[in-house]
Amino acid sequence: MVVTESIYNLIPRPVEVPEKPPRHISKYPGKVQPASFEMGVQSRRGHATFGAPPGTVAPDTTKFLKSHSMEPVLPDPEKPNDTGTGKATVKPPVPRRTEVPVHGLVSAKNFVTANAVEVILADPGKKTPDPMLWTEKSDYGKTPTYLKKIKSKLAEEKQAVENWYLQQEQLAGQGMQPMDEEDRLELLGHLKEKWGKLNEAYQKLTFTLDTPAKQKRKERYEADLTQLETDIHKLSKPNVMVNLYE
Repeated sequence: MVVTESIYNLIPRPVEVPEKPPRHISKYPGKVQPASFEMGVQSRRGHATFGAPPGTVAPDTTKFLKSHSMEPVLPDPEKPNDTGTGKATVKPPVPRRTEVPVHGLVSAKNFVTANAVEVILADPGKKTPDPMLWTEKSDYGKTPTYLKKIKSKLAEEKQAVENWYLQQEQLAGQGMQPMDEEDRLELLGHLKEKWGKLNEAYQKLTFTLDTPAKQKRKERYEADLTQLETDIHKLSKPNVMVNLYE
């Protein structure tokens, strides 16, 4: 966050006189006839002061609302034209007196045999397949193969991670050694002394951080103080282990 307050703001600044822009000159000619300004404008209105004389604006007695004048007017009726639409379907005519139906027709067809032959020669109909029963499948209720592969792969990865951690713990246990008490106290004293000097420089920073350099210096001091406090907290414990391989 940049603070805008500064003691330099109290110094009066010189007054900046704005530069005068050039005078605007129209691109249209300035010589226009005065009559052109009244084009399309009615300069005088009739009877604008006292209105029209009495009796001149009386309503027309012949123009009044008459009965049925607001109803829509229908067109005159016309004879329907059936051209192109065709005549309506009618029942067949009654048979004439001279028309006699044929009687006594006998068929020698054996309908039982004919029906049997038609059924034999007919194409077999398509049978709708029965729905599949999942409970009758051979692998129903068993673990799928792809799940077994995934499970075995996860087990191998887990075992590999556990072996790596075990190996790291074994290596770390071989190289760990307790720190000497005199060395711990000496190192702790140096860290506290360094922390005091750094804290003193941090407290002497200006309150106003008006430049990027001051901001970066403040952030660096804060990061170093935090790291020193973490190290002092670790070395304040009585038992401190040191890794010889680092």
